[in-house]
Amino acid sequence: MPFFIVLEGLDGVGKSTIARRYAQQYGYQLMTTPGKELLPIRTDIINGLGSSETAKALFYAATVQAEGEKAYKLTESGENILMDRYRASTIAYAQQRGVTLDLSAVLSQAPRPHLSILLVLDEQQRQYRLQQRGTTAEDLETLSPDFRAGVLTRLQAECDATLDLTGATEEEAVGLLHDCINHQLRIGSASRP
Repeated sequence: MPFFIVLEGLDGVGKSTIARRYAQQYGYQLMTTPGKELLPIRTDIINGLGSSETAKALFYAATVQAEGEKAYKLTESGENILMDRYRASTIAYAQQRGVTLDLSAVLSQAPRPHLSILLVLDEQQRQYRLQQRGTTAEDLETLSPDFRAGVLTRLQAECDATLDLTGATEEEAVGLLHDCINHQLRIGSASRP
């Protein structure tokens, strides 16, 4: 049975890096929200929406719906999907930014993943990673302890499992993710390549 698995987490925890490596190593198709077609113009769209956090949240919700439908079709055709961010991030970040629109209702038709995993990292290690890659405005937002705590609380409520990657090398993190997926989905103890 093909699986649709989502990785969620704050910026800088290694989601994209781990997702890319895991997908390559285990034969999953890697997807993101927004999708690859919108990534190059995302900043222009967000800037074009001005200061309306609700409009921005609706943009991200639309990308979740679109990518979720694509992921569902791919799993129906036998593909395993690993999604870098999805529904939980859209809801958590929007709520923490003060959006009162019920995004859970807006996204009620978005396909549900088989498993949603929240990746976490020691804050000092996360901030170091952010500095190494060059922080963005969104990254800076998560440096506020109150904002970060609010988003994490909401992500924990939306995700099926939490995986702490503190101190893990990239290779170890991929192994920990593999073990977590196997445990959560009870798909056996497939050996790591």
